[in-house]
Amino acid sequence: MLDMFCFAALADANTGTMYMDLTGTFPVRSFKNMQYIFVAYIYDLNAIIVRAMPSRSDTAFITAFSDIFNALRTRNYQPTLNVMDNECSRAVEQHIRANKIGIQLVPPHNHRVNAAERAIATFKEHFVAALATVDSLCPLQLWDEFLPQVELTLNLLRFSRRNPSISANHEVYGAFDFNKTPLAPLGTKSLVFDGPATRTSWAPHATDGFYVGPARDHYRCLRFYIPTTRRFRFA
Repeated sequence: MLDMFCFAALADANTGTMYMDLTGTFPVRSFKNMQYIFVAYIYDLNAIIVRAMPSRSDTAFITAFSDIFNALRTRNYQPTLNVMDNECSRAVEQHIRANKIGIQLVPPHNHRVNAAERAIATFKEHFVAALATVDSLCPLQLWDEFLPQVELTLNLLRFSRRNPSISANHEVYGAFDFNKTPLAPLGTKSLVFDGPATRTSWAPHATDGFYVGPARDHYRCLRFYIPTTRRFRFA
């Protein structure tokens, strides 16, 4: 007799349901001291939103949660139910409830009930694919700088459940215009132009750097990390 076992990530179809969880420790601590990735999955938007975290402390968790919550609220979206691990501390629970969001805790060792587990797997596959094309000389400690573009490209590929005619990224951040905000492969080795006013007369006209993501607030600019100065530049 053949036994068949079916497994599924359960999700609440009610409007306003949000699932949250953390990834395991990233293999490399970032230059900004980040070690974890906070993953939120908003069911009816079908969006996966990520934030880097320096630790698993209540302060770090609340900071990441607040940043995501404020991004959703800017788009007039109000989560009403949050599903998360049973490890939720009292401080985190109080903060979530203070934002008028209900809480449901997942039973121990029952990861399939939390749809964020499936979101984490999807996000990690997308992130690993992006890291696979990073230049061999690019410092891996820049991984947290890569997250905005990884999240962007992932959600551009996902359609919103409440409005299938637009992407999940559109739901959270508004329409994306590639002509205004160009993208490039993460970690690409680059030559960043130095204008005449910023270089000496016989100096090279560019500085070595690595592309880390789009410059959302700058028209048709990219963001680069400069190893010699350990700073970021727009160009």
